[in-house]
Amino acid sequence: MGQLFKRGGTWYADYFDRNGGRCRCSTRTSDIQIARARLRDLELATTDRAAHATETIDAALAYFVDVVHASSPSGTIRCYQQKARHVSRLLGATLLDKLTREAVERYIATRIAEAAHPHSVHKELVVLRGALKSARGRDRFHGDADVVPKFDAQYQPRTVYLTPDQFLSLVDHLVPPPRSNSKPGPLARYEARKANRALYCLLIALASPRRGELEALRWEMIDIGRGVIRIPKGKTVSRLVAIHPVLRPWIEAMHVGDGSVVEPWSNIVRDLELACTRAGVPRVTPNDLRRTFASWLVQAGVSLYVVSRLLGHKSTRMVELVYGQLDEATLAGAIGKLPGGCDAGVTYAVPNRGAAGGGGTAASPPSIVNSVEESAISASSVVPRDGVEPPTRGFSVLMDRAPKRANPLRKLRAV
Repeated sequence: MGQLFKRGGTWYADYFDRNGGRCRCSTRTSDIQIARARLRDLELATTDRAAHATETIDAALAYFVDVVHASSPSGTIRCYQQKARHVSRLLGATLLDKLTREAVERYIATRIAEAAHPHSVHKELVVLRGALKSARGRDRFHGDADVVPKFDAQYQPRTVYLTPDQFLSLVDHLVPPPRSNSKPGPLARYEARKANRALYCLLIALASPRRGELEALRWEMIDIGRGVIRIPKGKTVSRLVAIHPVLRPWIEAMHVGDGSVVEPWSNIVRDLELACTRAGVPRVTPNDLRRTFASWLVQAGVSLYVVSRLLGHKSTRMVELVYGQLDEATLAGAIGKLPGGCDAGVTYAVPNRGAAGGGGTAASPPSIVNSVEESAISASSVVPRDGVEPPTRGFSVLMDRAPKRANPLRKLRAV
């Protein structure tokens, strides 16, 4: 604490600088009030104000979500908002510079005790780490960089995908069957809902849009003449995908010129689970249908790079780790390509060893016909020539999306 003393009618300041050195200087005034104010300014000038300029975790989270990610996709913002709420609930009032590793570890323990999934806790820590990084760039956080410890998310990616026959069965059971005594009105609504949901699943399994991208897809983005669909920008980038031959008659029959291609499906996760139970197939989510799309292509021998571009990924990493699942026939076919006369692992000291085996026989390829059409435009480099076409026997449904059209919609059977 500095002091004032008077010499020759002028007040002098006696204080210590930031390094602990003693300083004396004139305040150049004989007024005690002004001298005190100048002493206070001199003392403040010796402190590092920036090091003490901090904020609460709540403020840092709000800035990170609302400002740093203002241009991010809406789905990403909603995810960050959800994760930030948990961090705010337990740590929100803590000042950034007062945050300790112990406090974060206690946060992790509390969330685990609340039965939160480790992967959810991992995402919450990602948001907290991002908020701290942003605050450091704004000179609001001056703590240790490792205050947020590494945490094992124990992430186990789903591997579920459907075979063509399973997918066909699922589409036939997307809507519970109507009552036998249903009147024409409810029956027409049933057929319209079945058609919309069938198109919804067909588009994901044969064109790979994410759920948000699909519900943002408009008829103006589908060029039937050129045979391409422009998937709108969602989580990643906009992209072109060729119209699959199975998908083309559905698009032609349900095309209404403008507006949304499909109706929103708010309870899709629940409805798909019930449909899978009725169809007797593994339970799938909308993202599992994207995995189905990728797995069919990978099993057909399509380049992982091409598959990643069709999925809207920047690299093949997610295809390799999550989306590109291989079936037993593909794996058996790979073993069948080993040379028949291979002596690997044979112990020559063993007498009377048997003759070398014959050449292996490749297993039958999966029942997927390569038939994706090639786009005629320059952007077709992202669309492979070969693709997938599930069996279509029994693949028909009555649809009534455009009652004013001259020709009523009829049963569709893809060739």
